[in-house]
Amino acid sequence: MTTSQQAFEKVSLTIESDVLHRVRDRVEPGKVSAYATHALRRQLERDGLDDLIGELVEVNGPLDTDAVARYVDEWR
Repeated sequence: MTTSQQAFEKVSLTIESDVLHRVRDRVEPGKVSAYATHALRRQLERDGLDDLIGELVEVNGPLDTDAVARYVDEWR
């Protein structure tokens, strides 16, 4: 589904002033909603990864902290 075909809902959000000012400094006028949508999608992806990690830990046991540290260093 493309953006033009997607359903939209208008919501009211309370955002810390400093965060909103920083967003407005970064995006074109009228694009705050698109920026917020993108940020919410990214957070949902991260939440999904957290869920997956939780399931894998349940099945396989705790993560190897040394291996995690090595991967984090490689990704930076």
